Amino acid sequence: MSETGNAAGDIDALTRRVRELSDQVLDQARRNGRAYLEGYERLLDTLLDLERRAAEGSGQDWASALASTHASLVRQTSEMFLGAVRDHLRS
Repeated sequence: MSETGNAAGDIDALTRRVRELSDQVLDQARRNGRAYLEGYERLLDTLLDLERRAAEGSGQDWASALASTHASLVRQTSEMFLGAVRDHLRS
């Protein structure tokens, strides 16, 4: 009987350890996901600002209006998408 008790205790300890490791992996994945999202947002903002400045520098009103509209559309869309991903990473 003691061997059975030891085996059950070993299985319980192993199960706890696997659960702890799994939680650590999930926590690290969430941190990595948030870091990726933050980096992606900064990159996207930089590219959209570059697009806007390039269009303004062209001296063409239509190019500036198009770049501003495009940047606004991309920002609004990405805010919704990235916000949903960020919310998912919190849960």
